[in-house]
Amino acid sequence: MRRLTLVSVLLAGATAAAIVVDLARPGLADPVREAVAVAAAPAQRVLAGWDDGELARLSEERNELAAQVDRLEARERDVVELDALARSSTVAAVDRRLLPARVVAFASGSSPVGSRTVTVDVGREDGVAPDQTVVSVDGLVGRVLRVTPRSADVLLLGDAQVVVGVRFGDEGALGDVQAGTPPELPPRGHGELTLTALGDSEIAVGDEVTTLGSPDDVPYVAGIPLGTVTDVDPDRGQLGRTAVVRPHVDTDTLDLVAVVTVADG
Repeated sequence: MRRLTLVSVLLAGATAAAIVVDLARPGLADPVREAVAVAAAPAQRVLAGWDDGELARLSEERNELAAQVDRLEARERDVVELDALARSSTVAAVDRRLLPARVVAFASGSSPVGSRTVTVDVGREDGVAPDQTVVSVDGLVGRVLRVTPRSADVLLLGDAQVVVGVRFGDEGALGDVQAGTPPELPPRGHGELTLTALGDSEIAVGDEVTTLGSPDDVPYVAGIPLGTVTDVDPDRGQLGRTAVVRPHVDTDTLDLVAVVTVADG
């Protein structure tokens, strides 16, 4: 860039000199103008090459560095939020840790494997085992279904096979959440789940739903946010009250997740 500035200054100086001479003695500056033109031609070619080549390359490098900074900042935010999730749930209390992972593939429920799953880029070599809980910054994602040395398949919340014991409301009433709609009740929208209360517990719109937990935390650790009640079904003689739950996690857009594993001793 210093080279570019020096060439520009020299050209400007030569041009100014030619103008001064031309004003003082018309016609005398013709040889000077010709000399300036001859001298300027190679420099102009250099400047043109610099503009088209170097500046374009520098612009590309700047844009790539800006994109890298954005990705690093997003990653840092995700890690901070995952850490906050660990502290706000019972994960830390039961001697567990969160192993970050990226979603690298997915399979819909209509695929040959018959389950709605995603594949993450950590596996047995990282301490992942079947039936471990998988979370994101927003809450429950699902559980580990299959494991290879360097990857794992995660069965997602909302799959027909997934039934999660939960607590809901201010009193921590018991129930379960699963996909599907009980007979004679309004159909669920895309991604919505059904909460069924245990016994005669009241359900209210706005109730927060969290995981109840499983023996030895397999397959679900307790206290993980799951979703919010958005509508309560009419009472049509079902055994327990039911309601619509909107999960906190959008499984259609998963990227960074974490597997709950045993903490290193």
